[in-house]
Amino acid sequence: MQPPDSDQGNYVAGPHLHVEPFVLLGHRYRPDARPARIGDRAVIRSHSVIYADVEIGEDFKCGHAVVIRAETVVGRACVVGNRTTIEGRAMIGQGCRIMSHCYICTRTTIGDYVFVGPGCTFLNDRYPMRREGEVKGPTLESYVCVGGGVTLGPGITVGEGSFVAAGCVVHRDVPPWSLALGVPARIEPLPEHLRRRNIEALVANPFDLWYPEECRSWHAAE
Repeated sequence: MQPPDSDQGNYVAGPHLHVEPFVLLGHRYRPDARPARIGDRAVIRSHSVIYADVEIGEDFKCGHAVVIRAETVVGRACVVGNRTTIEGRAMIGQGCRIMSHCYICTRTTIGDYVFVGPGCTFLNDRYPMRREGEVKGPTLESYVCVGGGVTLGPGITVGEGSFVAAGCVVHRDVPPWSLALGVPARIEPLPEHLRRRNIEALVANPFDLWYPEECRSWHAAE
């Protein structure tokens, strides 16, 4: 491990920080930017960039080439997959897992123990470049599960415990404990076998996915 590039040390981290080469911590995007604050036992993979004015809780893990821009708050025990971008001014609760190749737009809010599958896109402006005004990303309440390749439109709320099926496009609110599926998404009652919270021990798995020998589930088929 080598010390991270740090824009004159513009970050504060716990004593057990693990950083791979070519990582930039506390990118000083403006002169008065506050140091990035990163909790203990964080693992940050190569080519990732974490801006100043970011707060990240303990036991954070990210893949390669992750970007987390300014004024984002990430709770403890979260995982962010390879080449995912979190565009800043986002709020992410504890125990969340955001898989690879996701785009999380500015002003997104995510609750606790939320799973976001690979290749998802979150949007914050219904008419980009055609009107002025504030933007607002989606809100995902706690224990939501989002399948891979989903697009969530601006300003919508996905209610607690809901399940968003892979590949769907959601442009309206999803009530708590509902199933969204299709393009455009239709809302149906959540099937009985899915009417449970995300299993916290799976979403906030303490093992490092990039060291599969540490994770029993990696070898389950052997």
